[in-house]
Amino acid sequence: MTVEKTAQPVQARSHKTRDSILQAALSMYAKKGYHKTTVDEIAAEAGVSTGIAYRYFRNKKDMLLAAVSYGADNIGAIAGITASDGISAPENKADIRSYVTAVLKSFEKFHIKFRGIHEELEGLRHTDEDVRKLYSTITDEKMTVVIDRLKALVGDDRNIREKAYSAVGIMEQHCHMMMNSELYRLDTDVMRDITVNAVIGVLGS
Repeated sequence: MTVEKTAQPVQARSHKTRDSILQAALSMYAKKGYHKTTVDEIAAEAGVSTGIAYRYFRNKKDMLLAAVSYGADNIGAIAGITASDGISAPENKADIRSYVTAVLKSFEKFHIKFRGIHEELEGLRHTDEDVRKLYSTITDEKMTVVIDRLKALVGDDRNIREKAYSAVGIMEQHCHMMMNSELYRLDTDVMRDITVNAVIGVLGS
C-alpha cells in the first residue's frame, strides 16, 4: 500500500512533464518549423533540461510524432474549444444547421489560432513517410467518430463514409480560404453560410 501511494504522485509528475514538453514542441514548431527547431530549444521552452527531454523521447523525430498524437488527442483543449461553443451532437435532424455551423466555427477557430503549426505539419505530411502514416491513422480514428455521429443524425447510412469525408473536406477548404480572406476579398459570414449549405447538401444527398 505504501508503494502505491508514493508511486502515484511520481507518475502524475511524469505525465505532466511529458505533456509540457509536447506542448512546448508544438509551440516551437509553429514559431520556427520542425526542421529549424532543436530539442534544446523545446526543452528550454518547457522549462526542463535537454537530458530530461531525452528521458521521454528517443530523438527529435520521436518527439515530433508524439507531439502530433498529443495535439490530435487534445485538440479541443488546445484550441480553447469548450461546451459553450455548441458542438455537442444535436438531438435531431432539425438541429443540423446549427450543429454544422458550430462545428465550422470551431474549425475556423483552430485554423486561425494554429495556422503556423497546421501549415508546417501539412508540409511534413507530404514529405515525411512516418508523419503521413500517423496522419492517416489519426484521420481514420477521428472520422470513425464523425461517421457514427452522422449515422445517428441523418438516419441514412448510404455512402455515409464518402459523405463524411466530403463534408469535412468542404469545411477544411473553407478554413483555408478564410485564412486568406483579405487576399481574396471574401465576406466571412457569406462564405460560412455557403459552406454550411454545401455541407448540409452533401449529407442530405
